Amino acid sequence: MITKKKLGLAALMSAALFTSAATAAPFSGSWESLSTNPIPEWMKDAKFGIYTHWSVFSVPAMGGPDYIKNLYSGPDKDVKGVYSHHVEKYGPLDEFGYKDFVPMFTAEKFNADEWVGLMAEAGAKFGGILLVHHDGFCLWDSEFTQWDSMEKGPKRDIYGEIAEAVRKQDDMKLLATFHHERTFGYATGFMQKSKTPMDVKQTWDVYDPAYNDFYWNEEAGALGADFAAEWEGKIKEVVDKYSPDCIWFDGIDTNKGVLPEQMVLDTFAYYFNEADKKGQEVLICNKHAGDFNFPDEFGFLCYENGREMPYDVEPWFLIDRAIAYPWSYVENKKYKDGPDYHTRSLIDLVSRGGVFLLSLTPKGDGSIPEEEVAIMKGIGRWMKVNSEAIHSTRPWAVFGEGPADLKYIKKSKTGKPLPNWNYRVDFTSEDIRFTRSKDGNTLYAIALDWPEDGKILIKNLKAGSEHYTKEIKSISMIGSDETITWDRTAEGLEVTFPKEKPCEWAFALKIQ
Repeated sequence: MITKKKLGLAALMSAALFTSAATAAPFSGSWESLSTNPIPEWMKDAKFGIYTHWSVFSVPAMGGPDYIKNLYSGPDKDVKGVYSHHVEKYGPLDEFGYKDFVPMFTAEKFNADEWVGLMAEAGAKFGGILLVHHDGFCLWDSEFTQWDSMEKGPKRDIYGEIAEAVRKQDDMKLLATFHHERTFGYATGFMQKSKTPMDVKQTWDVYDPAYNDFYWNEEAGALGADFAAEWEGKIKEVVDKYSPDCIWFDGIDTNKGVLPEQMVLDTFAYYFNEADKKGQEVLICNKHAGDFNFPDEFGFLCYENGREMPYDVEPWFLIDRAIAYPWSYVENKKYKDGPDYHTRSLIDLVSRGGVFLLSLTPKGDGSIPEEEVAIMKGIGRWMKVNSEAIHSTRPWAVFGEGPADLKYIKKSKTGKPLPNWNYRVDFTSEDIRFTRSKDGNTLYAIALDWPEDGKILIKNLKAGSEHYTKEIKSISMIGSDETITWDRTAEGLEVTFPKEKPCEWAFALKIQ
């Protein structure tokens, strides 16, 4: 029997596993062609997605998902204290390296139905996991590497189980995120400036040729061409085996990396063309576009927690963030923000024509921290009441009104001022966000806090407003059976809230 250990990469790539797209395929390998792929209506309707940062790095649970890079920074740099912590707890690097965490990553408490069920309970309409981070360990059954969750560690097809669980949900789409485009040279990224003597560093497994298919660095004999071919094979393999509805990449710089641009283009064309054959509407996320990723006109523009997101951002876009930082679970993790923070972020983003992607950080054993379960359930309580003001809505003439200013400037390492967004501002009842139904007959006005005097004034809905010329027939508060009283004047639409709150935070008025 030929196994992936025995079958070479070149043979795999030349096999009939993947055939090139037919000449008449809708998409060709060019940015111009690929940019014609529209953002599907399902994503515009979904608004909210959830995935995870969870892999081998969750076992040491120290520093974050960049443990591997920080570990091999050595004793003189000791980035985030990872090296010293590692040596003290696990032993010197010539005895215990990053690869030795893989057998410890057994994921004995991982349950795909529980994970996806929690995502659905929170109101997410698309979900998935990080399939592979910068460390290169793959969370699916792959024919292109021995370093995957079926052959090592959990010895389970983690993503396959997640995909099956997602497809059990009536209206949830499947997300796949890939971060391994950075894997080549990543583990040794901090070692270049390290003052640790080379004769010492060469005793570490990161330089052992026996593991160059995991650590992927030139010093150990790894070749960029082999890495690129494996990258392409893995993406196409996931497309064929699991048919994700959305793929997110964490930065592919074809000018600086080892991935040839045409290979990337042809791989994307393969995804789009295979989806077209299945009648599947798919998209690729474009994180920070431009220099960081792909051309601005391609794909679904994404910004990490609003970092460098334009102040005049228009539909459609996405921001992603961790439920709490760092991006993966660490011992004694702090949770600064509760469900109210994430819910208000979601509301604001949706009002601007955005989509919110939240990452969980499960523990090494596959369990989700109780703090994160509580946050997810809190978001879910709000969504259970108010989802009609979020899901399947569209932006209105203006996104909102009120005194809260989310914009601030953060300087880059070179001193360049960059736009950023702060969702930790204190919102008041004067801060109102608008969404509308697809048919335009219903407007939702969501007050981000409860007014002390029980009344709010919506200035954008004043009599004679250029934005709302229709007659208001009725106003109700979602989740409340109490009658709403209101008065429309030249100053604005004054609405008296019901006596009882229908939910814990952010209150949606339904205006027809």
